[in-house]
Amino acid sequence: MAIYTNLPIYKATYSLLLSVSKMLPNLPRDCRYSIGTDLRAKVMEIIILIYRANRTKNKAPIITRMRETLLEAQVYVRLLCDMRHISEGKYTELAERTQDMSRQMAAWEKSVTNKQNSGRGEEAPTT
Repeated sequence: MAIYTNLPIYKATYSLLLSVSKMLPNLPRDCRYSIGTDLRAKVMEIIILIYRANRTKNKAPIITRMRETLLEAQVYVRLLCDMRHISEGKYTELAERTQDMSRQMAAWEKSVTNKQNSGRGEEAPTT
């Protein structure tokens, strides 16, 4: 088991958390204490889920929850952009970070699935 703070997914998520936290003071008050706070909470939840997935053997349900939480965070980012509370450039930056995280989560999930299938003597499904 790797130290979770050394995992690329943790580093990407923490970087997103820093960006969101730095962005919050610039949001209008009503969005700062609703959408902004919820967004930061979702990203922090992902960090906790990374820790949990890293320390357990049954990673698949935790990674699934992590991906769902990331999707919720992506909706908040999109909403902030559509409401014109963040610039297009900031939206692009945050969207690229969340896409990178999504790719890493998908790869982690695929790896876990392949290990589970090979442990049972089954062939991994090909797509």
